Amino acid sequence: MNNEKNKRVRIGEVKINDNKLVEELEPNVEILKVESEDVADQFTDENGEFMWDAYEATCPSKTRKPNPHIKTKNGDRVYSREVYAQEMYDMLTAHDDSRGTLLAELHAGEIHEGKIHAVSAEFISVDIGYRELIYVKYDKEPEDIQALKPGDATAVLITQYESNTHVLGSITGGVKHKLFMDLREAVETGGTAWIGKVTHMIENGGYMVAVQGIECFMPGSLAGINKLHDFSSIIGTEMYVVPVSFSPERGTIVVSHRKYLQALIPVELEKLKTSPGEEITGNVTGTAKYGVFVEFNDCLTGMIHNNDLDEETSAKFKARQILPGDEVTFIVKDIISNTKITLTQKANAVSNPWNDIATRYQMPSIVQATVRTKKDYGLFINIEEGVTGLLHVSEIGEDIMNVFKSGDPITVQITRIDIDSMKVFLKMPQ
Repeated sequence: MNNEKNKRVRIGEVKINDNKLVEELEPNVEILKVESEDVADQFTDENGEFMWDAYEATCPSKTRKPNPHIKTKNGDRVYSREVYAQEMYDMLTAHDDSRGTLLAELHAGEIHEGKIHAVSAEFISVDIGYRELIYVKYDKEPEDIQALKPGDATAVLITQYESNTHVLGSITGGVKHKLFMDLREAVETGGTAWIGKVTHMIENGGYMVAVQGIECFMPGSLAGINKLHDFSSIIGTEMYVVPVSFSPERGTIVVSHRKYLQALIPVELEKLKTSPGEEITGNVTGTAKYGVFVEFNDCLTGMIHNNDLDEETSAKFKARQILPGDEVTFIVKDIISNTKITLTQKANAVSNPWNDIATRYQMPSIVQATVRTKKDYGLFINIEEGVTGLLHVSEIGEDIMNVFKSGDPITVQITRIDIDSMKVFLKMPQ
């Protein structure tokens, strides 16, 4: 077999004259001369069969004809007439295809993706599609790297490359660099969270968070949904963080636990709707003259109005003895939006209006209601205490919608009630 694209020397045209092979060659190029009467003896095996491969190996390629029965690709030519020629060609090309395009050259400091080739007591070898394997010193890698098996995918950092020695690398360095680049990319794409461990606080008001060995910075304001009442309480804990920015000057990834918690809010609100009237425990985040703010279920924040405080908590509130971090119990009174939840400590103040709502309203029903809030996409209408519906702008028109403000009375028609999702669908009556 031979591929004309891989010829090393260009051979001149060969002619037969006076029973001899006479070649016209370029200057200073020598080739084996074979007397015609000796050919049969020289290239006949012990069984008396002529050895075409051995004979054609001595012939210039211009006089040799490819085997027309061999199916090839990429312009390859196969000259062998052996019965196994097709099978051998297919095996060789399949091996080349499985390795893909080989890297032309390497440089120290580069990161490459590859697969573990072998693991021994001295080295872990990695195949990255280069002409040589990359050798990683076994005892320089941590236990999780030492546990890799042949075939496992990994990244490797080229630490030493010299043409006359083995190529040395570091899997730990490669994996860390790849993770760092993944974190940087996540700053732009968003939506990806990693588990990190809060290692310590720093002087300028934040924390260092280790994400699989990469040190990231988390400002104190991004450590929770609300300001932490005990800044040291999260040191040593693990939490999900989302990369939010990158500082090229410091080479630091900035992460946020707050952004991760915000993504959980819709899910937690749906859970609340399935268990109305259930007593919940939370922690005070702060107080105002009209009530107490409480964080609960990790990511939700609600307010207990001073009129909804129980007797004991009300007394502490008036004496200004309620402090951030204090534990309180309460019931969810109303879910107005993702960021506005009203709470109460008076159990009799909450009766779930959704339990028998289907018996109070027949479809369609025209009711007198009140505008609660106005958004660009419509009006939220308070049908009764604890029951709010959306009157979409497409049902009322933008001009008419702009006439209304919060607290205004309005007449609406209920077209559908979805008890499972606790949604009321409204339109303007005809």
